[in-house]
Amino acid sequence: MTILTQLRSLPESSKLTSDDVFDAVFEAGSMLNDGQRENSDSLEIAIRLLDAVKNSQVPDSSIEVIDHLVEECGLYPYLNTDNFNLITQTIISAHTIQLDGDIRLHAKQMQVLLWLLGGDNIVLSAPTSFGKTLLVDAFISLKRPKCIVMIMPTIALIDETRRRLSRTFGSEYKLLTAVSDEYDPAYPTIFILTQERFLSRNDKLNIDLLFIDEFYKLDPSRADSRFEQLNLAVYRALPNSKQSFFAGPHINDIRLGENWSGNFRFVKTDYRTVTVNVVDRTNNDDRLSNFLSDLKSVGDQSSLVFTKSPPSARVLLQKIIDEEVLYKSDIGPLLGDWIANNFHKEWAIAEGTQNGIAIHHGRLPRSLGQLFVQLFNQGDLKLLICTSTLIEGVNTSAANVFVYDKKISSTDFDFFSFANIRGRVGRMMRHYIGNVFLYFEPPEEIETNVDVPILSDPGSSTDYILANVEPDLLSEEGVERREQLPSRTGIEFYILQEFGSLGTETLVNLNSLIIESLAENPELLMWKGFPDKYQRKHLAELIVPVLLKSRHSLGLYTGAQVSWMWATLQKCKTLGAFLRFFGRTFVRADNDETVSDAVENAFKFLQACEYTFPTIIVAAEALVKSNTGPNDANYFPFVSALENWFRPEWMKQIDEVGIPIPLSERLLPYIDAPKDRHDAIEKIFNLDLSGKADFGDIDRYIISSAKESQ
Repeated sequence: MTILTQLRSLPESSKLTSDDVFDAVFEAGSMLNDGQRENSDSLEIAIRLLDAVKNSQVPDSSIEVIDHLVEECGLYPYLNTDNFNLITQTIISAHTIQLDGDIRLHAKQMQVLLWLLGGDNIVLSAPTSFGKTLLVDAFISLKRPKCIVMIMPTIALIDETRRRLSRTFGSEYKLLTAVSDEYDPAYPTIFILTQERFLSRNDKLNIDLLFIDEFYKLDPSRADSRFEQLNLAVYRALPNSKQSFFAGPHINDIRLGENWSGNFRFVKTDYRTVTVNVVDRTNNDDRLSNFLSDLKSVGDQSSLVFTKSPPSARVLLQKIIDEEVLYKSDIGPLLGDWIANNFHKEWAIAEGTQNGIAIHHGRLPRSLGQLFVQLFNQGDLKLLICTSTLIEGVNTSAANVFVYDKKISSTDFDFFSFANIRGRVGRMMRHYIGNVFLYFEPPEEIETNVDVPILSDPGSSTDYILANVEPDLLSEEGVERREQLPSRTGIEFYILQEFGSLGTETLVNLNSLIIESLAENPELLMWKGFPDKYQRKHLAELIVPVLLKSRHSLGLYTGAQVSWMWATLQKCKTLGAFLRFFGRTFVRADNDETVSDAVENAFKFLQACEYTFPTIIVAAEALVKSNTGPNDANYFPFVSALENWFRPEWMKQIDEVGIPIPLSERLLPYIDAPKDRHDAIEKIFNLDLSGKADFGDIDRYIISSAKESQ
C-alpha cells in the first residue's frame, strides 16, 4: 500500500505516526521538480495531511514538516506565516493582495496573475476550486483598468459577481448589470452582463479587460442553445479589447483560428486546493435506499444532491422528508411559511424549506435561487437539491456531493459535465476534503477540445453567426453563402441578422404563417399598442406551434392557453394570485401531475414571457412589415409590458438583486412611484418596517440581505 493510498483510506478514528508523515512528505517532495508545483499526487498528499492536522491525527512534532511541504506545493492560503523564517514570510507575503481584506493567492494563481499583469491574453482551463474569478478581482485591484466587460453565463452569476465586486470596488467603479443602465465613459465602469444583454447594448467601448466566464460554452458541440449569442458577443468585444481573459474548467485545447491563436496564452492546469474521496455505490441495486443511508451518515454537513430535472428534485425531496431526514434550521421554517404565503401554499419548495432543505433549479424565481445559495453558503441550510443550473451557474461548494442521477434532463451527461458536478465538492479554507457519492458508473474520461466558430471558421457556422460577420472575415465560400441567405430563406437580411437566434427554420415557418394570415385577415396582425382579444389569440396561435416545433420550453402547449394566460397575468394584481390560478387550472391529474408541477410550469411560462415570447413577437412584427411595406403595426408597448409580466420594469429588475416580486408588490403602497430600479431600491432600503404589521421577520431579513450586498 502506498502512502497516498493509506491517506485516502485513513479512518477518522486513526492517527498517523511520525514515520507515516515522514514517508508521505518524502514521497510528495520527490515528485516535485524545481519550479513544478502542480504534481497532482503531491498536492493531494499535502491537502490530506492538512486535513489530518485539522482532525488531530498527526503528532504535534510533525506539523512543522507538513507546513514546509504545503509551502513547497505553493498552497500559501493554508499557511501560518509565523511558522517560517523571514525569507519564506516574504515569499508568502508577496502572494497577498488587498481586496475586501488581505487575500492570499496560491502559487499557480500568482503565476497566471503575473501573466495578466504583463499584458498577456489568457485562456485558462483550471479546476472549479482553482479560484479563477478571484484573478479578475486581483487584476482590477492592482491595475485599475477603466473599462472592464465581464460576460457571465447566467443572471444568477451576474448578481453574485456584482455583490462580490461591489464590496471591494463599489466606491470606485460603476457596476452595470442591465441593458437600461446608463454608461458614462468618463467614469470607471465594470459591465457585468450575459451575452444577450451585452449584444442589446450599443455602447462605444474601449475595453481594458474582457473577461469571458465558462468559455467552453462558445463551442457548438456543448449543445448550449445560447452559443451563437456568446460567439457574437466575443466577435463584437474582442477587437475593442486591449486584453482578454477566458476562464473555464477541464479543457484540453481551444481552437481560435489562425488570426487569433498566436495572441492568446493557453494555460491548462490541474492545480487543486481541495481533494476528493469517491464513495462508490455503483454495485448496489437499491439506489434510493443507499442514497438515504449515505445522506443520514453525513449528518448536518453541507451537502449538494445532483438530480436530472426539477420534477426529479421534487420527487427526491419528498422521499427524504418521508424518511424523516430533516435538518434543524432557525430560518428554514420561517422562510418556508413565507414562500407558502407569498407564492403558493402547495408548492413543494415551501415544504422543503420548512424542513431545512432547499431546491435549486432554473424554474425558480431568481431572488429565491440566490437566497437559497446564500443561506446554504452561510450554513443556515444544510442540504441543497439541485440540477445542472446550479452546477454551471453559481459558485458554491459543499462537504458532500451526491450524484443521484446520471442525466441532465433526458440525456446522459458526459465526462466534462460530470467533472463539473464533482468539482463542486470541497472548498478552499473550509473543506480540505470532500466526498462524492456515486450511484452509477461515471462517464468515460475523454479530452474536451473547444472550437470558437466566430474566430476559427465563421463561414461554416450557423446562419445567425454568418449574417452578423463582416464579409472580409469570410472565405469566398462563406461570402457566397452569406449573400444567398435572403434568397434561400425568403427573409430580408436585417431580420436574419437581428432575429436569427430563433433559428432560420423558425423564422421561415413563422414567415409562411404570416403571409397566409395577411392574405386571409390582415387586421389580425395590423395593430399597434396592445392587441384586442382576437388579435392576441391569433398572435399566440401563430407563434406557439412554431416555438414548440423548435423545442422551446413554454410551460403551456397551445396558442389558446398562452393567450388566455397572457390576459390572466395582466389582470392578476399579485404574482401569488396568478400562480394560484395557474395551479388550479393546469394540474393534469391524468398525467399524475401535482400542484407543484403546475406552479413550476407557471414559472416556465413566465420565463418565456421574459425573453422567448417577446423576441418572436418582435420578429413577427418585422416580418409583417417586410411583407406589407410601411404600416402602422407596432407591437412594442405590448412586448415591453409582457417581458415585465405587466408590472413596473423596476419590479422585475430588483428581483434579480434579491427582492422577490411578491414582496415588491406589498411594498408598492409605501414607496412613491419609483422612476427606475435604483430609485426603487433606495426607497425600499430607507423604509422603516418595524411598526408595520403586514411585514414580518423574513421580509425584513430579505431587504436587509439585499441591502448588505449593494
